[in-house]
Amino acid sequence: MSELILHQYADSPFSEKIRAIFGFKRLSYQSVDIPAIMPKPDLIALTGGYRRTPVMQRGADIYCDTALIAEVIEDHSPENPVFRAPGVAQAVAAARWTDSEFFRVCVGLVFQPAALAANPRFKDPGAAEAFVKDRAAFTEGSPGLAVPLPRAEAVFREHLRAMDQSLGCQNFLGGDTPDILDFSTWHLCWFVHRQEVLRSYFEGFTKVDAWLERMRDFSTAPVANTISSEDAIAIAKSSDPGKMENPQIDPALGIDQGAVVSVLPTDYGFQAVSGALVHVDDQVIVVAREDERAGHLQVHFPRYGFEISPAGDKQ
Repeated sequence: MSELILHQYADSPFSEKIRAIFGFKRLSYQSVDIPAIMPKPDLIALTGGYRRTPVMQRGADIYCDTALIAEVIEDHSPENPVFRAPGVAQAVAAARWTDSEFFRVCVGLVFQPAALAANPRFKDPGAAEAFVKDRAAFTEGSPGLAVPLPRAEAVFREHLRAMDQSLGCQNFLGGDTPDILDFSTWHLCWFVHRQEVLRSYFEGFTKVDAWLERMRDFSTAPVANTISSEDAIAIAKSSDPGKMENPQIDPALGIDQGAVVSVLPTDYGFQAVSGALVHVDDQVIVVAREDERAGHLQVHFPRYGFEISPAGDKQ
C-alpha cells in the first residue's frame, strides 16, 4: 500500500496536475475524495485551516500547494524525473507563471456564461449558488481568480500559439520527455478542453492537440486506490511526523524555533494555519500542530507564495 495520499476531487485542475505526475511516474498512491466546497472538516483536521485543493499526506506529514507536492513526489520517486537539469530553472519559473497567471486566464474562460450554462455542476440552482458563495468567501480580500473574458481569450490564444511553435520541434514543452512545465500547463489546458463548448479555442493548434493526447495518457494511468477521509485521519493519528535531520530557521525572519506562527498564502485563499515553527529555509516552511482527531502533525508549505507571521499579528 502506497504511503502517499492525495486529498482531491475529480474536477479540480490542480489535482489533475498531480494525478498526471503520478501517472507519468507510474507511481501508485491512495486517493481521498474531498468536497469541492466547504465545509471540509476532515481535510481541515489535517491542515489546520488550509483549504486549497489538492493536499498530499504521508503519515502525519501534510503537504500543501502543488509546487511543493510535486517536489515531494520527485524526492520519493526520482525515476522519470519532472525536474531535470540543465533547464530546471527556466521550467520552474515558467511553471510558476502558468500556475498563477495562466490559471486566472483559464478560470476566466471556464466561468464565462456559455461555459457555465453547459456545466452539469450548475444545472441545480441551489448547487450553483452554494458554489458561488463558497468561491466568494475563498477569494475574499484578493483580486479574484478570473481574468476578464476578452483579455483571457487573447492571452489564451497567444499562449497556445507559443506552445504550438515550441511543440513543432519536440514532443513536450520540456523536450523529448515532459517536465514540470508540461504538467503545470497540462492541467489548465485540461480544465478548458474538457468542456466541449470551449474546445473551439484549440482549433488550428495541431501541435498542441497532439501534445494534449500525449499528456492525457499519463492522466488516465490507473494508479490510485481510494480510501475514506476517516481512514486518512486514522493513518495520521497512528503515525509520527517525519524527523527533520537539520531543522533551521531563516534568521531574517526574526522568529524563534518553536514560536507559534501563522502561515498564509499571498495570492488568495487567505485561511491561515497556526502552529509551532519547526523549520523554514529558502524552499519550505514547516509548522507543528495538534488536532484532537488527527493527532500530532507537521504541515509543510513552499516558501514561495506563502508568508509567515507571529500568531495573532494582523494579516
